[in-house]
Amino acid sequence: MKIITWNLNSRTNEETLKGQFSFLRSGDFDVITLQEVTLNSELFFKESFNDMFVLSSFDLVEDKSILVNKRKYGQLVISKEPIKFISDQCTEIPFPERLLSCFIEASGIEIHTTHVPPGSSNGVIKVEHFEGVFSYLSKRMEKTRILTGDFNSPKLELDTGEIITWGQKIGASGRPRISVNSKWKHECTGERWDLAERNIIENHKALGLQDAFRTKNGYENTSGSWFTNMGQGRRYDHIFSSVNLSVNDAFYDHAPREEKLSDHSPLIVELSIR
Repeated sequence: MKIITWNLNSRTNEETLKGQFSFLRSGDFDVITLQEVTLNSELFFKESFNDMFVLSSFDLVEDKSILVNKRKYGQLVISKEPIKFISDQCTEIPFPERLLSCFIEASGIEIHTTHVPPGSSNGVIKVEHFEGVFSYLSKRMEKTRILTGDFNSPKLELDTGEIITWGQKIGASGRPRISVNSKWKHECTGERWDLAERNIIENHKALGLQDAFRTKNGYENTSGSWFTNMGQGRRYDHIFSSVNLSVNDAFYDHAPREEKLSDHSPLIVELSIR
């Protein structure tokens, strides 16, 4: 299975959408998972991929009037093989449309794709999202699962494999310590914030999952998927898969970001059943 995850940066310009579609079509992917989809771009991709199977998290929202401001972003899963919604979608997160769960009928493999709200503008909602996703997936341990998306985490990764979360700060000594943004200190402790991110980004083995990129590349590869204005890369976009799936390849394709089709580089992974 060749799978891609990509945050589209909520682009709605027609020329950009066509560029995104052209890139996705040229990759001949078996499964495409997209984040920061809007109602406008959702329609474009549903029409453009009319020869494949497309599911949208917006399809599960009865009252579309709520899909504004911080709740305007949805997720898409596009598949060559028939896919269906998982009947019991996650209800444990503040913005349910930020996690889309479905399964490929032929193989029974579950696909979950998510866009974790950034903590800088959403505060404890980010923490509650991580906690909800972890709780939801922990109840599906018997399933073969693939979890993709933009997690807005970690803050940093060290070549030792240690991660630094947004519930931590690097002190003058160069060592990390627990610390939460003062803006949110009355809503959430640093310990809770750190654990919420870490449970998926670092402790995903507890969910029976592996980090596809690190499994294939180790920690010497410092690729980022999103970059600050100062050029610092952060590996926010991930694909985690059940350990019974072999990771044959995993890499970030920076060309679409450099061509300004999005501010994220997509992650492409090739998997096979052991």
